[in-house]
Amino acid sequence: MTLSPALMNPAAPSGTTLVPIPIRAGLVFAAIAPVAAGALLFARSGHAAPLVVTPVVALGVAAITSPALYIALAATGGAPSPAVVARAVAMALAAFGIALAGLLLPTAFLSLSAVSPWTAVAVVSTALGAAALIALVRLGSELDLRGLAGRGVLVVWAMSAVGVAGRLWFDVLVEVMHVQHG
Repeated sequence: MTLSPALMNPAAPSGTTLVPIPIRAGLVFAAIAPVAAGALLFARSGHAAPLVVTPVVALGVAAITSPALYIALAATGGAPSPAVVARAVAMALAAFGIALAGLLLPTAFLSLSAVSPWTAVAVVSTALGAAALIALVRLGSELDLRGLAGRGVLVVWAMSAVGVAGRLWFDVLVEVMHVQHG
């Protein structure tokens, strides 16, 4: 799969290309790695909810909010085609999966050896957040939005998606940890 040239960031030299991502493997990791992250919390809490909730929050929020991103970009008048946006979202999900898969081993070590279950929550949440940040950077690079309006839409959408995911994640974790350790 060939990637078209895109700017990694505004300061990058013109013509910089994105590092290729094995999209199929990345999407498989995106489906499996959140379950593994949830399994780390299950191991600490004994509550099965994180096994289901982690992938639902990680992937569900992206799936549900992505159409809003396209609609908002279209409203600015400079939206890429739906196919470009769909491909960019798929590449961002692949980047999320690869990043989270790479973070799982140190996350497992830190969360399973932590003294407090809340430390395990913090470690797993940090790994998920880091993978999400990598995905957002990749999404922005794939979309290659040139105008201020498009970039603003991406930032507002990202803040909204992270806010929704964070709220869902927090609510579930408080309930799980309260039931098990309250």
